[in-house]
Amino acid sequence: MAHRRSLHSLARFFSSHSTVAPGCALKSVASILPNHFSTAAISSSSDCIVPKSDATSWCSSLFSGNRARHFCSSSRKDDDDDDKDEEDDGEESEGDYSDEDEEGARESSDSNSKPKPPPGPVDKVARAAEIGYKVVGKLRPSDKVFKPYEPVYAVVQIGSHQFKVSNGDTIVAEKLKFCDVNDKLILTKVLLLGSATQTIVGRPIVLDSAVHAVVEEHALDEKVIIFKKKRRKNYRRTKGHRQELTRLRITDIQGIAKPEIKIDPKLTKPTKPTVKEQEKVAVAA
Repeated sequence: MAHRRSLHSLARFFSSHSTVAPGCALKSVASILPNHFSTAAISSSSDCIVPKSDATSWCSSLFSGNRARHFCSSSRKDDDDDDKDEEDDGEESEGDYSDEDEEGARESSDSNSKPKPPPGPVDKVARAAEIGYKVVGKLRPSDKVFKPYEPVYAVVQIGSHQFKVSNGDTIVAEKLKFCDVNDKLILTKVLLLGSATQTIVGRPIVLDSAVHAVVEEHALDEKVIIFKKKRRKNYRRTKGHRQELTRLRITDIQGIAKPEIKIDPKLTKPTKPTVKEQEKVAVAA
């Protein structure tokens, strides 16, 4: 590139000083050229090439022919050549990738394009266990799972939420995908058990414990309005969202001794004799 620039500057100088003698022009050009162009080389080239008749014909003969086209090519062509070289280098670098990388890219694209198959029964059980429950079966009319209140409580974890429950309570959790309405469940992640006499804390789960529940309903939560706005863009969007929920009824808590319910006799009201009993007593007398 330095040679081309020097030759361009030389050509401009001679075109502007066409009336000056070649020898004088070369002496003044020596100050413009870089250091590696010596005056001796310029004088020798002028003795060999430059005719003494006319400076214009000398310039035309100097920059005519194949040599002028070779050294004084246009900048556009040079840029095009550089772009072609860069493209060739890019193609070569792309060709350096191994076949294993291409196969991996194809496999990843195929996996993204193909829809995922629905989870099988084994996958459903595993995912349900990760959430914290296990499906036992359907609730039948003959099953007597609902019991009166017992003074025992438990802390269970379903997904990322924790609930304190007792026998007969109702809780609302995020939708449990792998169960249906009227399914009997066992909540396996029991973090704490307690009663009036003792408390059992799990590390992190209480072993040999379970909380039984029944799925009552799959429903949607109240609508939440989501408003989005971008300033100075004339962009406003209002969207609504309703979260899917599952309602569970707690039926039993196992893993802790259940104290008996003692009824205070003072709190019980005495029953009054009926009219028929009074008549029978009077007749007997």
